[in-house]
Amino acid sequence: MKRNSILTAATAMMTLMTTSAFASDAATSATAGSNRYHRNGTAQATAHYDGILGFARTDTQSGSVNLARGVAVGVDQSGLSLSVSNAIAPRFGPALAISFNLSIDRDGRVSRSLGTTVADGPIQRSATAGGRVSTGRHGNAATAFASGKTDRFGRVSAKTDSKQYRPRRVLVRRSAPREMVRYRRARR
Repeated sequence: MKRNSILTAATAMMTLMTTSAFASDAATSATAGSNRYHRNGTAQATAHYDGILGFARTDTQSGSVNLARGVAVGVDQSGLSLSVSNAIAPRFGPALAISFNLSIDRDGRVSRSLGTTVADGPIQRSATAGGRVSTGRHGNAATAFASGKTDRFGRVSAKTDSKQYRPRRVLVRRSAPREMVRYRRARR
């Protein structure tokens, strides 16, 4: 009995002593696929935001043109997080997917990532792209993924890129005030 009360007290103390870690995460993904011999294809999107203020929305449409879109935006004490993913797959033609992710830290650090996919196949094709951004106490990060799938006669091209920019140091130069210069009109 005494051991349980000590354990409970220790747990309560650790809970009260921990500092709150402000962080925001935004993640999205979009997938669209089609088949030449089937009228309807597939479309799937996900969106997630974890933070104080923000939103996450998805929109999908399947038919002769399959569309998927996921958007997640949020702001909190750590900064701004934005993630957008789109995918399109028409019945005839290549399937395309793109994801753009951006985070701006409260210190001015910017992280961004981009993922693109093109899947082209004569019978079936699907493209997927997504990403995640996060801002927190230890900085910000942005990641992206891209993939695709086709039949054995098709081709998939996927590319991801991620960069982080640190704010430049601002130099303030002060100069002495300029002296007043009076101009005289020239006489003719």
